[in-house]
Amino acid sequence: MAILVVHWKRVGTFAVTDHTDVLHALYVKVSSIIDAQSVARHMFQCNALTLKELQSIQSKPSEDIKAAEELLNIVMNQSGNVYSLFLDALKKTGHQQAFEVIMSGSCKGTRDTKYYGLWYSVPRLVR
Repeated sequence: MAILVVHWKRVGTFAVTDHTDVLHALYVKVSSIIDAQSVARHMFQCNALTLKELQSIQSKPSEDIKAAEELLNIVMNQSGNVYSLFLDALKKTGHQQAFEVIMSGSCKGTRDTKYYGLWYSVPRLVR
């Protein structure tokens, strides 16, 4: 009998005032470097997007910047939890450059800065 054990590992700590401010400031750059469809599929699988939101993104051609803009608009209008899942989806779908752009943009810090830890799960099969 095998048991699936999930361990949580911390990726790092970063500071932001508000995820909406960060994405708004980096909107053009991030929307031009991500493949929104793969990120949206991953977010849908994690229950961070509704079926309607996923279909809205998928209705646009994948190379079209409109799909990325749609995804960013959805993430900006959601909670910090959806933002965290968005960051996780970027890493897991090979969008390291976009992840690093957002992380460098979110580490500016102000007097209203909040600190967040980014965690991810590592499933492991134990026999």
